[in-house]
Amino acid sequence: MFDSIRESLTHKPSLYADYNTRNSFISNYRAQVRGVMGGVTFNKNFTLAISYNWLTTEFNHITQKKDTAALKMRYVAPFVSFSFLENKNLQLTVPVYLGFGQTFYQTLDKQKSNTHFILTYEPSMKATYRVLKYIGISAGVGFRLLIIGNKFVEENFNSPTYTVGINLFMGDIYKDVKKRLVK
Repeated sequence: MFDSIRESLTHKPSLYADYNTRNSFISNYRAQVRGVMGGVTFNKNFTLAISYNWLTTEFNHITQKKDTAALKMRYVAPFVSFSFLENKNLQLTVPVYLGFGQTFYQTLDKQKSNTHFILTYEPSMKATYRVLKYIGISAGVGFRLLIIGNKFVEENFNSPTYTVGINLFMGDIYKDVKKRLVK
């Protein structure tokens, strides 16, 4: 694997961008984390990127002052992904996030409490099948582990993760449009 990565790094990089949703559980309730990322891909099989991720599912907490506060999680994560199998229309990858951020409670008037630094580690495995030239479907499973958690927040963030989605291959669309415009 490391030889393949080293070989990929000798190729010219191409731009990489993604918007994704990862599903998981927080204290046994379904939760979604969304992320946007940008970076570079080498040889179409090794990606280095940085992502910004945030919890989108609402979890309400009653504060000592009898206010309702929403649980928040936000973090920045360097991201690597290695494609270890590419066979015609199928691609299997191992994406890994290492996130630095915070969890806290926030009231309706934007007052934060119990803010604390977190460090997440999120390895996973993902399969993508290209249905059409520009469209694919994907699914993946993984695990989110808080290496450093927030002892001031009651909820448990350690959880299996899963993704199911539709892929739009923007890089291929861009290349084909560029070819047609250059003619």
